[in-house]
Amino acid sequence: MKILLTAQQRGSTNTIAPVARELSKRGHSLTIYATGNETEAAGFQGLSYEHIHPANEDYSNLVKNYSAVIVGVSGYGSPDYLFLKAANSQSIPTITIENQNNRYRQKFGTNIVDLPTLLAVMSEDCIQKLKEELGQEMGEEAAKRSRVVGWTAFDNYSKIRDDFNEENRVKLLHELGLNSEELLYTHFTQNTHPLSKYITEKNLSFDEWTARFNYEMGVTRFTFEAASDLGLKLFVKPHPGEEFERNYTKELAERYGFAFIPAKACNTQQLMLASYSITAGRSTSLTEATLLDRNAAGIIPDLGEEWVSLFPPLELGAIPYTQNWQGIKSILKQVTSQDKSVVNKLAEDRKKFSVDGKASKRLADLVEGLR
Repeated sequence: MKILLTAQQRGSTNTIAPVARELSKRGHSLTIYATGNETEAAGFQGLSYEHIHPANEDYSNLVKNYSAVIVGVSGYGSPDYLFLKAANSQSIPTITIENQNNRYRQKFGTNIVDLPTLLAVMSEDCIQKLKEELGQEMGEEAAKRSRVVGWTAFDNYSKIRDDFNEENRVKLLHELGLNSEELLYTHFTQNTHPLSKYITEKNLSFDEWTARFNYEMGVTRFTFEAASDLGLKLFVKPHPGEEFERNYTKELAERYGFAFIPAKACNTQQLMLASYSITAGRSTSLTEATLLDRNAAGIIPDLGEEWVSLFPPLELGAIPYTQNWQGIKSILKQVTSQDKSVVNKLAEDRKKFSVDGKASKRLADLVEGLR
């Protein structure tokens, strides 16, 4: 088959890339277009893709003569939507791949003709949500076209998790100078100073980064205080962007007697797998830790539901989290507990956001079924 794959936003490029690799492995002829900025296009790294910025009149020609068109869902009016609309108008089979279970009306609009041939979604929950958000007629039609495939962007986490064994854990902790007999309660921080090199490379105002830094430092302080009250020893790993002339996180960790693990000291995913529990604020570490099947919890005080929706394990109820400063101690107590009933409940909840490594294969099967 001759297949076109395209996406704008990073979430979509990350989601489509594994599918492209699977289709390429099966011998299909692929064209891949990235339409976002350089950071967004980087989701296609390792693949042969073209970075383009089409004019509105270009889309019709770009989709011609393809057996199928697979697109991301970056929103109504985006290049993803315009590719979808152009392919639909030429009766070319189309598939969209979801990576967030929300904003379906903003993605597809209100006209049934703008729906793809198939919607690849992560879970049955997505089907119910899109029915609610798109309304009765369009929602029912979208539900009929939906197929549950899972989280294609995270297929590799299944292998990472399964390949890590006790020998790997002991070796890693030995290299870090840590006691392999001691349970690791690991906390990830994001205390990036507004004047750090990491910030100067970003297009955000000084005031915005200052507010963010103050908030994140507050989360760290309250978490350390709660852990100390509970008699827990945290192992603290900072975000690489925290590198600065002064190490605020390290100073605070040492003040509480917690172990500080430099950002570049080890592979983050391996550290997660070696840990008993993972806590973090608004960080993708929560997504990774859940997929790696670790006890994980989010600490996002004073942040609203719009932040919850950005993190699948929080939105799906796969891990506990708190939006209140007072709730931090309770969250820490829960996620570090060794009580069997608590541990079993956390493990059962994580199944709401898990991977088996076969989502891309399932989606590739759908594509081939369009012939």
